[in-house]
Amino acid sequence: MVDIPFDVLWHEHGTRADVFLSRRVKRMSRSLAARVIKAGGVRREPGGGVVDKPSALVFEGERLIMRRKRLEEAPTDDLHIPVVHEDPRVLVVNKPSHLVVHPTASAYNRTLIRIMRHRLADEALDLAHRIDKETSGLVVMARDFDAASDLTKQFARRTVEKLYLAFVDGVPLEDRFTVQVPLRLVPDSKTSCLMEVGGEGAMPAETEFTVIARGPDAAAIACRPKTGRQHQIRVHLLHVGHPILGDKLYRADEDFFIEAVNGLHSDERLVQRVGHVRQALHCWRMSFVHPNGQPVTVTTPPPADLLALAGRRRLILPPSVQEHGMARAG
Repeated sequence: MVDIPFDVLWHEHGTRADVFLSRRVKRMSRSLAARVIKAGGVRREPGGGVVDKPSALVFEGERLIMRRKRLEEAPTDDLHIPVVHEDPRVLVVNKPSHLVVHPTASAYNRTLIRIMRHRLADEALDLAHRIDKETSGLVVMARDFDAASDLTKQFARRTVEKLYLAFVDGVPLEDRFTVQVPLRLVPDSKTSCLMEVGGEGAMPAETEFTVIARGPDAAAIACRPKTGRQHQIRVHLLHVGHPILGDKLYRADEDFFIEAVNGLHSDERLVQRVGHVRQALHCWRMSFVHPNGQPVTVTTPPPADLLALAGRRRLILPPSVQEHGMARAG
């Protein structure tokens, strides 16, 4: 058996335990999550108490541990994870696409945090935030307890400035535009992660966009989220008619997404249907305050698959976007 940890983030505070797990674990329905909880398979930390019922609430700062059978996973030696910034208290890496950041029901050892802990001699690293499996780019980790607390609060309070690069269908007319529309989880989502604009319980969401390259039928856009809703950039771009290339969930639909997750589509079919083999989204630049009090800015260029996509779509990216990864203090 293996224990899979799930840290409860600020926007998940007060969520039912069965809803929390169904949102965190792909293809786990709410009813399955409820069965796992009723069987005593989930406990809380700190404290170690068993979550006794599906309706129990989870709270920011605590960790839920789900016990399940050990997975059969591929080795991790093939994964190259460049370090963009490193000091005694903070580590920033460039996460490759198709790698989850923390253990889930479908991945345990083949996750960013487990790989980096192993490669650093089982150092007690903590993730300060998370990004989607298919999204590439910057991820910040803390190397001591106080640094973890400090960085996690910065991300929760939205004081960290993040800039993403998205490659989208179509060409926006404006160079700069802002989308302010509320978002919520689709109530009957098959995947327990599909978001939509508006509806009862929708939460405010705002993203600033700047077009940095235009092609005949596609564009590269810098995206600055001002709030932190799930799939915010993806849904806001869909809302204005420019879905992200390769987005199986929003450029296609839930059925296609589920089929793709289960390996039922070839790369050729993915390119034909959604424009790329993975969602063309990359966390490019980030600015935060180091736990020692010094401002830090880190950048990392888009990986080879996105540069190739830009070439196919005749997008000329600015030199600053293609610079090698760097960290700058002060």
